[in-house]
Amino acid sequence: MNRNRLPPILLAPERRRSRATQAAVVAFGLLIARIVDPNRPLPFDVCAFKLLTSMPCPTCGLTRSLCHALRGDWSASLGYHPAGIALAVALIGWAMWSAAEAGQGQLVGDGVRRQLGTAMLKSGIAISLVVWLARLAS
Repeated sequence: MNRNRLPPILLAPERRRSRATQAAVVAFGLLIARIVDPNRPLPFDVCAFKLLTSMPCPTCGLTRSLCHALRGDWSASLGYHPAGIALAVALIGWAMWSAAEAGQGQLVGDGVRRQLGTAMLKSGIAISLVVWLARLAS
């Protein structure tokens, strides 16, 4: 018997429901993003920055990029925003991880999840800022 192994951290019922809700909401959002027209996923413009300044924001094109990535159209996804594929992977991973925790009733690699989430968020911000500066320069 391994004495160094810690017992699993069990989730309280409300946290378990929260994880299940997260998984369902993210999965539903991904399904909608997969179904809609990837070139016009929203019936209205949502970028207040662009409406106010007439310049693209750091995340301009990210929704369309995500929609194309979920359809497997990698080149179109990269054309709209290079972080779209990473966002798709992150959201799919989030839904799966949350579903696993809800199903098992315990945390699954909580430290890894936090580190991975932080690293992906920082990478997404960095990519978005580089893309934004390049767009502004051209």
